[in-house]
This record gives sequence, C-alpha cells and structure tokens, in this order.
Amino acid sequence: MTQNQNQIDEILLQRIIQKCQELLEKKDDLQTINLYDLAFDIVNRAREKAQELKVPVVITLVDAAAHVILSYRMEDSLLVSYDMAYRKAYTAVGMKMQSKDLAVLTKPDQWLFQLEAMSEGQIVSLAGGIPIYSKGRIIGAIGISGGNAIEDQTIAEYAIEKIHPN
Repeated sequence: MTQNQNQIDEILLQRIIQKCQELLEKKDDLQTINLYDLAFDIVNRAREKAQELKVPVVITLVDAAAHVILSYRMEDSLLVSYDMAYRKAYTAVGMKMQSKDLAVLTKPDQWLFQLEAMSEGQIVSLAGGIPIYSKGRIIGAIGISGGNAIEDQTIAEYAIEKIHPN
C-alpha cells in the first residue's frame, strides 16, 4: 500500500468511528419516556391538585393507542366522570390535541362540526384532556373529569407538567 492509501484508510476509519459515536449519542436522544413507569406519579400529582382544589375527580391515563394505563376515581366523584375522563384522554390521543381546543373546531360552520355526534360521543370538546409527548412522539394522554372546565384543565396540566412542560 502506498502512503496515500494508508492516509485515506486512516481518515476513513476516523470518520466511521466519529459517525458511530454520533449515532450512539442520538440513540439516547431517541429514548422516550415510559408512561407506564410514571403512571402512579402522574395520577398522584393529579390527585394532590384535585384535593388542593377540593374537587373529587376521575383521572384516566391512556397510552398512544388509547388503552387505559391507569384510572383512579376519587371518593364522591360524579358517576359520569368515569366515562368522561376516558373520553377526554381518548380525544387528546385520537386528535393529537388538547380536548379543550377542539371546542372551536366543532362549532356550527366549522370543519369538524358534528364530529362529537359522528363519533357517538367518544370524542369530546371539553377541557381536561391533554396529549403527552416525548421526543416529538405522542405517547399517551391524561383525562380529568369531575370539576368545572378550569379545574379539570388545571389538574391535568399540573399532573403532567414535570414530564411535559408547556
């Protein structure tokens, strides 16, 4: 081999090593939050905020496919809150937006008018449903029901703020 060929081989080897190191660093960046590991912490934060506000709620956490990870019903919460908390979380995952933001889009003369009726009530435009993202990917959602719109939204935001800052 010539000296030039040895230099080229050495440069190539260094570039390959550098590229491998970059890929390994990116791999760590791609690791998403495991919602299953954080479920109890998220629900406990929601429960704490609800107790602080003196509002009995139902808290539902779903994964990216809207399967329930954990649902918690506080004593004295409303009967309808169980289904509503799930529907809010389902909406947040299914529409990839906060359930409260859907209200404007489902009014008459808007492009999603009648969506709630067409989904047989599965999709709702009430506050309290927030999608949870990790590394730009939706990994689940939280749904809170039992208080008024402001209370439900406040509890949901507080519950996930440590893993999903706005």
